[in-house]
Amino acid sequence: MQTRQRNTEPIANGKSPTAYVNGTANGTAAAADGKAPPAKPAVLGAALSVSSLVLYLLSSSYIILLNKRLMVDDGFKYPLALTGLAQLAGAVAGWFTSKTGLIKLGPAPTPCFLATRLLPIVLSSAGALYFGNVAYLSLSVAFIQILKVLTPAVTLAICATFGLERLTGSLFVSILMITLGTGVATAVEVGVAGFAWPGFLSFLFSTVLEAVRVVYIQLLLGSLNYNSMEVLVYLGFPTSVVLLAASAIWEREGLLAKGLALMAHKPLHYLSAIFMGFLVNLSTAFAIKVTGSLTFKVVGCVKNSLLVWVGILMGDIVTTEQLLGYTISVVGFALYTHVKWKQGKEVPVAKKAA
Repeated sequence: MQTRQRNTEPIANGKSPTAYVNGTANGTAAAADGKAPPAKPAVLGAALSVSSLVLYLLSSSYIILLNKRLMVDDGFKYPLALTGLAQLAGAVAGWFTSKTGLIKLGPAPTPCFLATRLLPIVLSSAGALYFGNVAYLSLSVAFIQILKVLTPAVTLAICATFGLERLTGSLFVSILMITLGTGVATAVEVGVAGFAWPGFLSFLFSTVLEAVRVVYIQLLLGSLNYNSMEVLVYLGFPTSVVLLAASAIWEREGLLAKGLALMAHKPLHYLSAIFMGFLVNLSTAFAIKVTGSLTFKVVGCVKNSLLVWVGILMGDIVTTEQLLGYTISVVGFALYTHVKWKQGKEVPVAKKAA
């Protein structure tokens, strides 16, 4: 596979090198001629950022509620098949779009590159998706969103283990608050009779695998950046193969006996779930590309908070102690975000000084 080195250094004001040259040089020339520099690129960038985040918020929130309804209320207890079909739809859509000439894909990965670089990412992604869906079979939407605040703590711990992150005092305090708050909320839930331990453990396993996926991306891909469609195709297709192959082994009997009939009874619901899975993958990759990973994490936290209240409105029981613990976690996440933002500002300054 041909490796393409793309400039990923942070640029002042969030502009790419091309935008900086075009915007600043042309702006200076325009000022010399007595003309104001054009504002269209900035407006377009803001519009893309807002639209990508709104699309992610709507699609990711909707698919959570829809999958919960299909798997729990309708009894479609086949998360491997549901998740695999969504990944396959995204890969096929991305490939088809490239064939129409609307977008251009880079060189496809060779079998060697797929086996040595992409396979660990594919396996961890498939596992995170599967166990994440399994958790919804027995846990409430609100409780899972409370648990999701724990994700930065797990990711930071694994990244620090591999030397990809430096654990400063501020980061330690933020992670301690996140862990403490989540622990308080979890302790209340665990104390309830009939607590769903399999769902809870599935969520924790999903969180660890998601953190492992992040580490693998940093360790194995390095400076090779896939664009949104390349992520959908080159990572989505092998991920769907893994999920659907696992479904054929472990879910085949249930799908043939009951699952296919459920899909035939409400085809639009399942087609909608598959399409929304594709839309979530696309909007996630696109939002990170145009807004940055830090902004994306903040919006994700906002989405989780909204879903907590949506879950409450739908009948999920959340105690005062759980809300208190969740609030502590969110404050810790806010501190974590602030520290990472400051670190991001210090990196370009250090490079410039060097």
